Amino acid sequence: MLEELRRQLEIKLATQANEEQAPIFAGKQFLIFKVADQELLIAVDDVREIVMPPPITFVPRAKKELEGVFALRGEIMPVVNLRRLLGFSQGTLSSTTRCLVVSPSGDNFAIIVDELTEFVWLVDDEIDSAAQEYLSDDFCIVSGVAKNSGTVRPVVDVKLVLQLVFERGHLDEQVAN
Repeated sequence: MLEELRRQLEIKLATQANEEQAPIFAGKQFLIFKVADQELLIAVDDVREIVMPPPITFVPRAKKELEGVFALRGEIMPVVNLRRLLGFSQGTLSSTTRCLVVSPSGDNFAIIVDELTEFVWLVDDEIDSAAQEYLSDDFCIVSGVAKNSGTVRPVVDVKLVLQLVFERGHLDEQVAN
């Protein structure tokens, strides 16, 4: 009798432990930010850290989207200007400007954004893939469109930013030579 009670208690405790490990909320967390007056999203998983813009060193003959480089705790990191990449007018650094340090495929770089607005959780049903053939060349870094709270916002894919700014740039240079 005692063995039977002990076995039932172990089963109940194991069941409770499995239930406690289940995720509370299914979905993915995104950071909403502004570039010019456009609100965009980026997956929080893609952001290594958020920093105030440090002094940025100009790089001669770099692509126009590359603002320059800066040192972050001893690591030299390229900085992408999303305003230029997306075809917006040149902005100025302000108290709300931030650099999102991202690491797609282990390649670290920073993205300058004008303002961070909020964090949101989105489920798969709230994100549609972006049909690249309908996007202008400026918005080819968008991988999807998020529909949340009656608002539609583009989702920036940092791998597409990396590919557009850095990898395609090397191909363009090889073709020119």
